[in-house]
Amino acid sequence: MMTKSRKWALLSVIFAVILGGGAGARFFTLRDKSRRLGLNRYDYRQTRRLVATASRAADRLAEKGDQAFEIFLNNAGEWSLGGFSYLYVYTMDGVNLFHGGYRELAGKNLIDFTDLLGKKPGRLIIDQLENHRRSNPHGWIHYLWVPPGFLDGIWKSSCNFLATMPDGRRVFVGAGIDNLLPEREFYRIIVDQACRLLEREGKSCFPRLQSPAGPFTIHDTGIFVIDRNGTLLSDPGLNLGSPRNLLEYRDLTGNRPLLELSEKLNSSDSAWVIVLNEEKASNKPVKKGIYGRRATMDGEEVIVGAICPLPRPVWMR
Repeated sequence: MMTKSRKWALLSVIFAVILGGGAGARFFTLRDKSRRLGLNRYDYRQTRRLVATASRAADRLAEKGDQAFEIFLNNAGEWSLGGFSYLYVYTMDGVNLFHGGYRELAGKNLIDFTDLLGKKPGRLIIDQLENHRRSNPHGWIHYLWVPPGFLDGIWKSSCNFLATMPDGRRVFVGAGIDNLLPEREFYRIIVDQACRLLEREGKSCFPRLQSPAGPFTIHDTGIFVIDRNGTLLSDPGLNLGSPRNLLEYRDLTGNRPLLELSEKLNSSDSAWVIVLNEEKASNKPVKKGIYGRRATMDGEEVIVGAICPLPRPVWMR
C-alpha cells in the first residue's frame, strides 16, 4: 500500500516530467521555426526579433486579411520593437493599407516616396521581393530619412515579406528600425546581387552600382570591383580616373587584406577577410570585414566586394 507522502512524491515527479516535456517541445518548435526563418544569418538579437515580427505579421495577414489591421493596432506592443518601429502593409502597386506609425497614410500611393539619397523604398522593396528572394529572403532595404522631431538624416533598415490575403490580394508587410546595427548579412546580399547584375549587363551597370539611389549603398558603404590583377574598376569612393591596385593596400598591421581575399577566391566562390583600419570618429584602430565574391564580367573574371563593420561585443551594444 502506497503511503500518502509517496503518492504526492510520485505525482510531483509526473507533473515535473509533463512540464519539462512541454517546455522541451516548445524549445524544439521555436528552434525549428528559427531555422526555417533563417535567423541564424544574423549577429544581433534585435535583427532576429524584427524578422520574426514581420514574418508573424505576414502569417496573420494571410489568415485574417483586413481583420489583422485591428489586431496590429489593439496589440501594438506585440507588433513593435519600440521607437520608430512599426508595421506597415502595402499593395504591390504601392498603396498603403495599414501603417502602425502614421495612420493618416492609409489609402495613399507612396510608390514614389523618395529618401534623402534619391532611393525609392517602395519600389526597392517590391523589386527585392519579386526578383531577389533567393539572395534576400527577408526583403531587406536600407534608406536615409528624417524621422519626425529630427533634423539630420538617419539610416533605416527595413525587413519585408510577401503575403496573400484571403481575398486573393497580394501585399507586402514590413517593419524597420532606425540605426539598426549593421549586419554582415546586409553586405553579403548587396555583393551577391551586384555579381549577378555584372554577369548580366557587364561594366555598363557600373553607374547603377555606384548610385546612392540604388540598392547597393548601405551606411555610406558601396560596392567595389577589381580585376584579378587588383586594378580597381569600379570605385565606391572618389573616382579620380587613375587606376589603383588594391592588392598592394596594407592595413594598420601591415597585412594585405585584398591580396588575401584574392587568394581565398582561387578555391572558393566567396570569402571573408579581416582588415584593421582607423575608425572615422575616433581614429582608433577597428577591425572590419571585407566580403568578396568572384564574378564573370564581359568574359573576364573579377572580384566584387564591400567592407563592413564586424559584430560588436555585447558590452559595447
